[in-house]
Amino acid sequence: MKEFSLAFGSKIWQFKLRNEQIVCEFLPKLKTQQSKTPQLIRKALSHPVGYPELKRAITPDDRLAIVLVDQFNGFLEILIAVLEHISGAGVAMENVTLVCLSSTNSDSWVADLPDEFNEIKIEVHNPDDKKSHAFLTSSDEIGKLYLNRTIIEADQIVVLGKRQYDPYFGISGAEADLFPALANSEVISSCSKEVLGEDINSDLGKKQALKVSWLLGAPYFVQVIEGANGDIEEIFAGADEANRFAEKKLDEIWKQDASSSFGLVIALMGGVDEKIGFVQLCRALVCAKRIVKKNGVIVLLAQAEFNLNDIKKQLEMKSLGKSESAFSVVPPHLIKQWVDAVSHGKVYVSTFEGQDDIGRLLALPLRSAQELCDLGSNADGVAIIRDAHKSYINFKKR
Repeated sequence: MKEFSLAFGSKIWQFKLRNEQIVCEFLPKLKTQQSKTPQLIRKALSHPVGYPELKRAITPDDRLAIVLVDQFNGFLEILIAVLEHISGAGVAMENVTLVCLSSTNSDSWVADLPDEFNEIKIEVHNPDDKKSHAFLTSSDEIGKLYLNRTIIEADQIVVLGKRQYDPYFGISGAEADLFPALANSEVISSCSKEVLGEDINSDLGKKQALKVSWLLGAPYFVQVIEGANGDIEEIFAGADEANRFAEKKLDEIWKQDASSSFGLVIALMGGVDEKIGFVQLCRALVCAKRIVKKNGVIVLLAQAEFNLNDIKKQLEMKSLGKSESAFSVVPPHLIKQWVDAVSHGKVYVSTFEGQDDIGRLLALPLRSAQELCDLGSNADGVAIIRDAHKSYINFKKR
């Protein structure tokens, strides 16, 4: 028998298969020795790609908007380093606004900012509040675009986020953290209705985001590339050229090729210190779906935490063909991918902490390693994807 240890969260499941069964493991290409987050962010800020140091590109009187649309391990540590860098240019903290999405849950980290940043303004973007928007442009593709007023009126925009694979943007983060996330509800709703192709390299959303970024001038991007267990592998800072460097590094670590599809795809997510929510489950499902055979089985293994009722409402609306609100907990395009996957094959989800009603996610429950072994016993080929929520498997037919 072949034996595999499947680690996710604090659990380790032993997975056994017959020797003659084909098994393929997909692993990220990570450094053996990792630099610490403080070293990485200091290096990125002092040596930006194709751009002067941020503190040399701003003046003390400038109004700055720092965009935060996601949280990750080391998030606050990096934010503080960026604020200290800006402060070094003589910028008064009362001229700095942190523009967040509701999903960043600012209440959980604002109190941990050092006292010297008490005068910073915190703004949670509200796509339904017309007073908080300003007109940016009008085009055939987008129509009249109203974007967050603080962003438009800022002298310098700084976007702090992580780069990751995404079915709408190809690679999200950077420009995609500006649009459509910080648009008004009409534009966000319009984007959610667009037909999304199966190819993750589709540039449908990316073209629009790039255009909006260009209209905003030269935003400064601080981009995080994650490693395993929520660790940070690399950080890039700068403008457009830095974005290309970050995308290349993401591919070097997390992009792999597959020459065949599999009857069973096991997607593992999260180490002991990494928080997994429904968004990460969706991203793992998108990854696994690319290499599963028709009528095959996808298994998602994670110790996930999320509000089941909020997700259930979004899934029900999408499955009925209705639009979700602009305040959706999960991006609409990821909800669409989930509904499509569970509608065309079997998706099993391991029991997540505090919840056991997987059926409300339109999926099937998986409670033990033995149940997984039973699924694999007759599978026509098995794939194991480590950190599937960060990975991209490029399927190449022979």
